[in-house]
Amino acid sequence: MTPRLPVSPAPLLRASSAALLLALSACSNDHHSSDPAAPKYAAEIRRTAYGIAHIKADDDGGLGYGIGYAYAQDNICLMAERILTANGERAKYFGAEARGVAEYSAPNLASDYFFRLINEPDAVATAWQQTPAPMRALVEGYVAGYNQYLDERGKAGLPEACKNAPWVRAMSNGDMMKIIRLYAAEGAGSHFIDSLLAAAPPGMAAAAAPVSRRAGPSVVDPQYWKQQHGRIGSNGVALGKDATENGQGMLLANPHNAWKGDLRFYQLHLTIPGKLDVMGASLGGMPMVSIGFNKDVAWTHTNNTSSHFTLHQLQLDPRDPTRYLVDGETRSMTRKHIDVEVRQADGSLVTRSHDFYQTPLGVVMQMPGTLEWNRKVAYTMLDANMGNHRMLEQWRAMNSARSLGELREGIDRIVGLPWVNTVAVDKDGKTLLMDVTVVPNVPLAKEKACVPEEFKSLAAGGVLVLDASTSACNPANDPAAPQSGIFAGASLPRLERDDYVQNSNDSAWLTNPAAPLTGFPSIVSLDTQEQSGRTRVGISQLQARLAGTDGLAGRRMSIPQLQGLLFSNRVYFATQNMDDVLRACAGAPQAMAASGTMVDLAQPCASLRAWDRSANLDANIGFGYFANLWDRIAYTDLARAVPFNPADPVNTPRGLRVDDAAGMNALRTALANAVLTTQANGWAPDATWGQVQQSERGGKRIPIHGGDERYGIYNAITSLPQADGRREVVEGSSYIQTVMFDRNGPQAQAVLAYGQSVDPASPHYADQTELYSRKTWPTLPFTETQIAADPAYKRIAISRKAEAGQ
Repeated sequence: MTPRLPVSPAPLLRASSAALLLALSACSNDHHSSDPAAPKYAAEIRRTAYGIAHIKADDDGGLGYGIGYAYAQDNICLMAERILTANGERAKYFGAEARGVAEYSAPNLASDYFFRLINEPDAVATAWQQTPAPMRALVEGYVAGYNQYLDERGKAGLPEACKNAPWVRAMSNGDMMKIIRLYAAEGAGSHFIDSLLAAAPPGMAAAAAPVSRRAGPSVVDPQYWKQQHGRIGSNGVALGKDATENGQGMLLANPHNAWKGDLRFYQLHLTIPGKLDVMGASLGGMPMVSIGFNKDVAWTHTNNTSSHFTLHQLQLDPRDPTRYLVDGETRSMTRKHIDVEVRQADGSLVTRSHDFYQTPLGVVMQMPGTLEWNRKVAYTMLDANMGNHRMLEQWRAMNSARSLGELREGIDRIVGLPWVNTVAVDKDGKTLLMDVTVVPNVPLAKEKACVPEEFKSLAAGGVLVLDASTSACNPANDPAAPQSGIFAGASLPRLERDDYVQNSNDSAWLTNPAAPLTGFPSIVSLDTQEQSGRTRVGISQLQARLAGTDGLAGRRMSIPQLQGLLFSNRVYFATQNMDDVLRACAGAPQAMAASGTMVDLAQPCASLRAWDRSANLDANIGFGYFANLWDRIAYTDLARAVPFNPADPVNTPRGLRVDDAAGMNALRTALANAVLTTQANGWAPDATWGQVQQSERGGKRIPIHGGDERYGIYNAITSLPQADGRREVVEGSSYIQTVMFDRNGPQAQAVLAYGQSVDPASPHYADQTELYSRKTWPTLPFTETQIAADPAYKRIAISRKAEAGQ
């Protein structure tokens, strides 16, 4: 009988479990229990430079146990808060309107309603029951390791961020499953929090007002998703035997994630002797390597452009707006009532409530003026990943893959990746891209037949609103798929090459321009679309290297050259358009801004001429002038002298329309406006980019190179203006890794831009931020010999006895 998940939080350890810790220094001093019974969990945690955790155990339970313990050592406060979020308990401790630390966090009350909705007990129990036994052992071990560390330290011994905090508690298996579902919802559901909370039957006010946290297009606009893919995106490059100096495989992993909050990466190395040996990084709390390598394959992920949700138009019963018609029959919505405790300013607790309305096709949503719930129609959002309980199983299969074929087979069979492409390479120099994720099964024929006319334009961008009045328009079931209503893995895009594959958050179309991937359903992958600057600069640099036209020797890639592709910090749109900008500078020494202010262009134009067209630390203020100029003209006809051409997508659009007086005048006005904005930002005329963009770490300001992807900067970094004119980094390049296979196995270098720990008191809070600032790539110790030889090597062994009845 499959054990049922305990969904209510309960301590899993007794206070006496603290005695089982073996606190050891660099020279191991193992503790041997006098109890002859074997421990239920046992693991070694070896630490090397920068706090990288190498965890070794004899089985899955022990491995999870070591991961949970090590992660708690570095980030217990972050994990404790993540548990709160996934359980919908933030407002109870922090109030209704406060938000999490991530830049785009929802207000606490809104977040609580949403996570209590998706993590209701039956859904979490189902997720547990459908999790294979080895993965359940991994979770149970993780929970035991986390709780053991918490028991040993006690609340009074925790870092300042959560020391003696009432919201810190022991973890349960249910908590872990809720956290996994939190990650799954990042591809769709969490973006709809506003719309879900705004929904109420006609004549009734929603209990919660909209809580918009993102400016710009609405969540049902394809442009919204395009911006999201750019904002939290990634670059991935796999180079094969025809493209590398040694004729073996090579990989660049460059995920872009928030520098604070739940989506931070954590470096780890996992070993079960004879069974598993994998190294890389994982999203916090995930007890597997998400991006990494083993002795045979290396891989990375990039957010894909497939839609992981469908919207459904319900035809309502005119007598009751909570009933709807399907195939001529009337059905009732299910009302889901959720109570949330909310802390008031005086510390007292009150209960706030919200009712969601659900159907088998998702939760009713409302977007005023676009998707209204009225007497005739209502709309639901169905997140396909809420039925995906295979994420741990999927990454485990990838972690243990012994060949590129085995990795491919596992992804096709399990279809457990929620919202990311896979870019991979093997030791023999074969490359692979797989755009295989959980995608609603809506083929082109069904899209054509089932999308109402008024929503055809959204469908052309991959956002599908389907007619729910007929069951024939529901997402189709494929017997080859592991979940109802999604595409089978084998039907989704992939490409294998001996030269290269790449992705920078555009669709699968230009994985390699020599072999474009076309003809897929709109919900899966769009082709002949204008590409982002990151895609274009990435491909153009690869093409130039392999053609030998980049000014370097040879026509194959080395690791330093691959790392330089990222850290050159080339501003692609400047390299394309600066000649025209400088033509505008060659005119009169002053130009009038749109406000009527006359602006002196002499110094700004001198800076633009001297600027090296990069976002490196020593780049002069010319970068600031260009960035503010490009913000004004990028999406106007002025920036399309040569329009987009699907036959030349890497090089178009390009150029500025300055061959006539009107275009030149428009450009000079935009330049004058850009100068005024740069001055208003407080940037001195002699400032460098490193003096402007920084990360404050423990009172020290570390200069950060890279810049916003909208300027075509491959090394994407997003920063926000501060009161003193500085810009503080909030997201972008995070875990950055290169892997080269040679006759000695994988040779890996990596830097975690924000470090292993969120605790300012930790030595690993800012150490790798300094490395990133200096463009330093530490070599990762992978073999036992390399680990033991690391100057920072330390080892502890931990264990926990089975409790009575176990």
